[in-house]
Order: sequence, then structure tokens, then C-alpha cells
Amino acid sequence: MNDDDANFVPKVHPATRGVEPDDPMDLHGFEVPGDSELMLRMLVEEYARMGWGLEALMSLFRDPFFHSAHGLWLRYGDEELRRRVAAILTRTGVIRVRTVTAPETEQLVQINLTSNT
Repeated sequence: MNDDDANFVPKVHPATRGVEPDDPMDLHGFEVPGDSELMLRMLVEEYARMGWGLEALMSLFRDPFFHSAHGLWLRYGDEELRRRVAAILTRTGVIRVRTVTAPETEQLVQINLTSNT
């Protein structure tokens, strides 16, 4: 047995290993210094591109499960945040998409393979 074999550790896929209390893959949220105006604008624009309007966004900001959005709600308050979100939506708009499936029709198309030379 050589030294390389002694240092060999078998690879284990993360999905198959057990969860440990000090697992480094556990997500932890915390505040970092930054520009709250920029954060607000980025959040509103991202969700507006997914079709979220003012009321849907306000419900997101009120939900404590969404830490960054809720932190902005706590910082600005409901009325001021609503004013700011409405102003951002006025500038960027909300993307609305509708998918329509056309009814299937049987249509025969004549293809002429002879050349007219």
C-alpha cells in the first residue's frame, strides 16, 4: 500500500450523506452593509419581470419569511414602501404574458416537386 492510498477518501454525493448539526451547507441569513435603495429597486424589478404587480409585491414585503424584502418593509414602513415600489413600477412596468394555444386544424398543403424551367 503506498502513501497515496492511505490519503484516499471516498467521494460521497451531498444528497446521500446525512445532515449534521454543523453542516456548512445550511443556509443562514444575515444583514450586510449596502445600499437599501439599490436592493429595493433590484427586488422590485426582478419580481416585476415575473409579472408581480404592486399588491403582490407589498404582500411579499410584509412576509417575514422573505428576510431581505421584509427588512426593507421594516426600514421604510408600509406607506413609504408602497410609494417607492409604485414609483419603481411606473418606471419599469410589469411584464404581462399570456399563452394562447391555437385550435388544431387539418390543412393540406400541395407541394409541387416539378421544376418550371
